[in-house]
Amino acid sequence: MQVFDSAPNGGNVGESSLFLTRMLDVLCDGGNKIAFAHRSRSMTYRDTFDSLRRLHGTLKTEGIAPGQLVAITGGNMPETFLLQIAAHLRGARVAHVTSPTSVGDLHADHIISANPEGPLLLARSGAATAEADIALPREVETLFPLDDRFVCERESYEELARTCRPRPDGPQRVLLIAPMSHPIGNRITCKALLSGDTVVLHERAPEEAVMHTSAR
Repeated sequence: MQVFDSAPNGGNVGESSLFLTRMLDVLCDGGNKIAFAHRSRSMTYRDTFDSLRRLHGTLKTEGIAPGQLVAITGGNMPETFLLQIAAHLRGARVAHVTSPTSVGDLHADHIISANPEGPLLLARSGAATAEADIALPREVETLFPLDDRFVCERESYEELARTCRPRPDGPQRVLLIAPMSHPIGNRITCKALLSGDTVVLHERAPEEAVMHTSAR
């Protein structure tokens, strides 16, 4: 298992999140296979792992700590998903929001943006803790806006980690039309990466979650 410096004990104790353990492993071990195709750029699995490492280090520096709520705003781009995983690695809960002003009554401790051309930290209402090393959390929790409320995904991540494996006929290209801020689009992204597939990101994803796949 690949471990960041936030898990000095290896993070591989029996009660650590299997989802995070497997996600780190598949990203690091995927090598030059394409993980994300977005606009005119593509990211290999190794590039994705390195980007995740950098974002995780940034969130650590920003003082994001276990138990805090991190709201993420951003479109269908790799950074949106990687910030979600990086925050989970810091032990934080994650909420996807459509804009910084749509946080509502969530009382997020931090609001961050996935837009690589702007600042990462948009707002902070909670305490910024000192940098600290932590073990991998036991589970992850993500909130998604749905109609006029937020829905929580938790157990489904561990189930995906248990059931998703590389396809015997090789990787597929998964066209993600569903937004990553929707539970279905988010789940499809997790499933594709855990299966070693390529996620082809549609920039202007509609609110309705639709997905098409085609063999490479």
